[in-house]
Amino acid sequence: MKRFTVEDEQSIFQRKLEQFQRRIVSAVEHKRMTMRDVIQKYNIKDEETILQWMRKYGIFNPDYTIIHTMKNAGDPSNVKRLKDQLKAKEDENERMRKEIFLLKQKGIMFDAIVQVVKEDYNIDLLKKVMPGQSTPTSPKGDKEE
Repeated sequence: MKRFTVEDEQSIFQRKLEQFQRRIVSAVEHKRMTMRDVIQKYNIKDEETILQWMRKYGIFNPDYTIIHTMKNAGDPSNVKRLKDQLKAKEDENERMRKEIFLLKQKGIMFDAIVQVVKEDYNIDLLKKVMPGQSTPTSPKGDKEE
């Protein structure tokens, strides 16, 4: 009686996995199942996974690209909703750009204040942390009073 090794089990698993993937590809290519049906029935992550299998094992189209069509693309309410979403994203983008600008300005001001305090009062406000230390050490400069 032959004993199975881990390599044998992996080889068997790989063969079974490949057979499964080929069956899925065949079912989709021959229109016995749609990609959505396969995803739901076999709990597959997404269409891209199936497309990868189709590129590897498929026989019809080597590219296997998905063309998504929008249902009711010309519907005025859908167009208005999409325009509203776009406007909201543009507004959010503009707000974030302004926030980034302000944060950069604050950083510049902070650096300038630290530099002035160091030059005028000989106080180093920046703490130096040595690698491996859990807490910063206090500065070792002479303070003028």
